[in-house]
Amino acid sequence: AVVSTQSTGLLVFRWDGSTLRQVASTEVKGAVNCVTEVCGKILAGVNNKVTVFEFKEEEGLKVECKYHNTLMALYLRSRGQFILVGDLLRSMALLVYRQLEGRLEDIAKDYRANWMTQVEILDDETFLGAEHCHNLFVCVKVVEEDRKLLPFVGLFHLGENVNVFREGSLVLQNPSGAPSLVHKTILYGSANGAIGIIGCIDKALFDLLHQLQESLASVVTSIGCIPHSKWREFQNDRQKAPTTGFIDGDLIEKFLDLPRSEMSKICTDMFYDFDGTGMKREGTVEDLIKLIEDLARIH
Repeated sequence: AVVSTQSTGLLVFRWDGSTLRQVASTEVKGAVNCVTEVCGKILAGVNNKVTVFEFKEEEGLKVECKYHNTLMALYLRSRGQFILVGDLLRSMALLVYRQLEGRLEDIAKDYRANWMTQVEILDDETFLGAEHCHNLFVCVKVVEEDRKLLPFVGLFHLGENVNVFREGSLVLQNPSGAPSLVHKTILYGSANGAIGIIGCIDKALFDLLHQLQESLASVVTSIGCIPHSKWREFQNDRQKAPTTGFIDGDLIEKFLDLPRSEMSKICTDMFYDFDGTGMKREGTVEDLIKLIEDLARIH
């Protein structure tokens, strides 16, 4: 996307191994906020429109279809034919690109007002968002009567103004070849220069870590003596809610800094399949230390 005082437009370049050569261009009415790909075509957020452009060698760029029901389409992510739109004020919307019909159709929306700073697709049913009050949230696609919604299933106050998400990792995945505890990792970057990682885990591991997190929150003293639940609660201009669906990895890793006596007290009645046999058993201090160290290796 190129913006100048004379015009705003999209430019297409081709790399031939040594030279970057412009092969097509088109003017658009409005600011080009973001550009990505969907089904081999160019997808752009232009002002309040989501637009699909088709590129042909002979004809250049041609508008195929548009979606208008946004206030300002700032962020776009695609997965197959599905498109996630991050709006300036209207939170997130899930679209589907009907390629044979040449149209965009909305199939689910979050009707809450959230000022988005970035969005990401976790899988076909689950979507991650960051908003301007330094919170993260996760939505899932559900059908309620005749409305398709994106209700919250995860809420977390990160304390950072996230402006980029990228699927990826900071380290080599599973160098030992052992089964991974984390199924998918999303990197984030913030306006303050922070880089962090968000991992997807299964429910059994989540339940164990949540129990550990609750125990640690009552033992570990935070800076300023702010209760952990208070610091991590989701709060913006319109709503306040306790954190849910997220584990605070920074707090979990503080287990490794505790005295052995405190570790022994905390790990009581914590059951999990520590051996990978499919059978749960009560964990020992060594089990939890190994588990947390394995999780810490993702960053």
